[in-house]
Amino acid sequence: MTPPETGGTPLRFGYGTNGLADLRLDDALALLADLGYDGVGLTLDHMHLDPLAPLLAARTRRVAHRLQALGLQVTVETGARYVLDPRRKHGPTLLDAEPDDRARRIDLLLRAVQVAADLGAHAVHCFSGVLVPGTDEDTAWKRLAESLTPVLDAAAAAGVP
Repeated sequence: MTPPETGGTPLRFGYGTNGLADLRLDDALALLADLGYDGVGLTLDHMHLDPLAPLLAARTRRVAHRLQALGLQVTVETGARYVLDPRRKHGPTLLDAEPDDRARRIDLLLRAVQVAADLGAHAVHCFSGVLVPGTDEDTAWKRLAESLTPVLDAAAAAGVP
């Protein structure tokens, strides 16, 4: 069956690995390939590709080889629920009041850009965070722009959207 076309580009299907958190990454990727998916949204988290664990580059190379062998494209997802803070879902964010908290999220996103470049990913997906109670929108937009600037610079340098 030929997928319908939209704007000259065939429709492709992917699945987020966070939906298969109970499987080893190799098993999850094989399952998705077997089911006919074209790609994966690879969530950087402790259960699959932990961005904070040692030997990230070596582990990323292994994943890149596995993705290639299975014919899967990849998008890097950074929405892991507790990867940076085991007590605060999705925290810290790019909108947090504390600069050190925002810096931790920026560091994660910079790691994600490097992982994406090493995997040949076609994009990195990130989440800004929610408006912190008591924060006006102008301040939030300023925090977001300042936080994303180094990430976007790194992504442009690496050729990662």
